[in-house]
Amino acid sequence: MIKVIAEHSIDESLLDYGAKILDIGCRGFGFMDYFRDKCKYHCVGVDIDNLDPGNRNFLQVAIAGKTQMVGINKTNDPQATCIIPGNEIQAYTLVGFSELVGVSYWDIIKMDIEGAELEVIMSLTKAPAKQLSVEFHLHTGIYTKEDVDQMLYHLTLLGYDVIKHDFTSEHGAGFNYWDSLFILNDNR
Repeated sequence: MIKVIAEHSIDESLLDYGAKILDIGCRGFGFMDYFRDKCKYHCVGVDIDNLDPGNRNFLQVAIAGKTQMVGINKTNDPQATCIIPGNEIQAYTLVGFSELVGVSYWDIIKMDIEGAELEVIMSLTKAPAKQLSVEFHLHTGIYTKEDVDQMLYHLTLLGYDVIKHDFTSEHGAGFNYWDSLFILNDNR
């Protein structure tokens, strides 16, 4: 059953006790807190901004297409902070970060990373999670509709089924794929 949590869709029925959840772009902690408060899930939050994590499992790093130092581009909209070339914060590949925190496979990865999803998704050589909940950022001009199609194709090659991928107008930012869900097909 599909459920929307903090603007990101997931299928909660696929989660077992002790599920591992990675919230990339965890600003506000709404997604992470929903699962953490259920007291049976292992949640890790990542964001490039220096957020006050309270008692949450949070790391201030970037997830990108390669492991390197990157810069941080802040705009008038704090929700639109993104990585740029620079030397401010450590970036990891998704695989490298998962190894760093000792998780070989996630139950859910939520990705809201302001344009870096292109390089993250295209760097994957195997499925990193049962479910991927992705907010694409076509509206930023960082990549094109053809790039989104290429990401979808790449995810299907990794074994994901497209469960939700609607082109809608939200947040006063125009049309985009604001809430896409991909679930690994266990028959592959």
